[in-house]
Amino acid sequence: MQVFTIPYQGRYIVYRPLKRLAFFANAALVNRIAALLENDAVLPAEKDRSWYRFLDAIGFMEADPPIPQSPQDQAFAPVVAVLCMTTACNLRCVYCYADGGERTIRTLPPAFGFKAIDTVYENALAAGAGHFTVSFHGGGEPTLPFENFKKLVQYSRNKELPCRIEVTTNGYWPARKRDWMLDHVDSFSLSCDGIEALHDRQRPLANGKGTFRTVFKTIQALDARQKEYGIRLTVTDRGIAELPESIRFLCRESGCPTFQAEPAFATGRAQENEVALKHNRAFGEAFLQAYDIAQEYGRHLYYSGARPWVITDHFCGAYQKALIVTPEGALSGCYEVSGPEHPLFSRFHFGTIADGPEVKVDQTARRRYEATLRERKALCANCFCYWHCAGDCPVKTGSTADNGHLQFSGRCDLNRYVTRELLVRYLAEGDGLWQG
Repeated sequence: MQVFTIPYQGRYIVYRPLKRLAFFANAALVNRIAALLENDAVLPAEKDRSWYRFLDAIGFMEADPPIPQSPQDQAFAPVVAVLCMTTACNLRCVYCYADGGERTIRTLPPAFGFKAIDTVYENALAAGAGHFTVSFHGGGEPTLPFENFKKLVQYSRNKELPCRIEVTTNGYWPARKRDWMLDHVDSFSLSCDGIEALHDRQRPLANGKGTFRTVFKTIQALDARQKEYGIRLTVTDRGIAELPESIRFLCRESGCPTFQAEPAFATGRAQENEVALKHNRAFGEAFLQAYDIAQEYGRHLYYSGARPWVITDHFCGAYQKALIVTPEGALSGCYEVSGPEHPLFSRFHFGTIADGPEVKVDQTARRRYEATLRERKALCANCFCYWHCAGDCPVKTGSTADNGHLQFSGRCDLNRYVTRELLVRYLAEGDGLWQG
């Protein structure tokens, strides 16, 4: 039985993450629980006490459910292809992790895309899956090589199995492209940083002009067509105070059901422009205000480092479930490590699709990467966020230093703070008890 006691305003949150159970307790009850766990037995007389009857009634005495475990040494047979189409970009976002549009422009050859699609399609057939997925992603804006984009979508649609088409995009499209995208893509992840002034300050065109009005036309078109989509907001120190207002605006003016707010982290242009978020506690406080606003509108706002509704042994399954192809034809273990310029590329380079007829997966590199994840998680075992962030994002927390995967930062404090405060909200809704 895994139990955590989290101090909170003179009392404690008793938390069993695997059981999805939390409740407020005073020091006396916490001490009784500690003694109970230490002795692993209850005297008959104790069972008549009110504290024991309470614990028994809420299911506290029940064993934990099975621990989630990712399969190890399983053959890599992804049914999702992630195509990083290009390093070109029409925007110059101040925090871009990939320096989109400013490095050497490279575009994924259609032949590499076809090979990736064939691979995941065959894997889906072999697995008896009902569909396979093709997802278009960055480095740059994936819809810029639009003729290639359309060829790859059509190639995917011509397979016998149904194909789900997804795109991560800046949404800065002329009307004709927007219409085509709405007709042919199933799901959209759209970047919009909130209110107009903030968005235009952080996400301008290459010529410095604003992009908000065109992007918001895309949002309105997604709503009008009732398309599946989510909005991603990136937060810099300068934009922290505007996060709650931005979420209120997006809730009021769009039908988007889900928002993701993430701190700008120190790579690419964010590092060059010195706009990576440093004030973690201020971000956490603004995030929670924005979370409450989203709840008022019946929407969901989340931050990837604090997910108490998720029970998992891995932060992200991209390296397990997706064939991620960079414009050069390299296989990456992360959507955001989309080319050799990334400082962590050597750790996430798992093979190639560029040479010869077969996709070449470097299983040794994949196993070496998995070992680093296990090493990091072993250091997190006593943290109440363990089953939610599972060691956190290896890109956002890693460094190029020796044993860089074992370094911890203020992001851990942020994750614990936001997770605790979300639990407090769940407890308030349940009169001091959460049974998620």
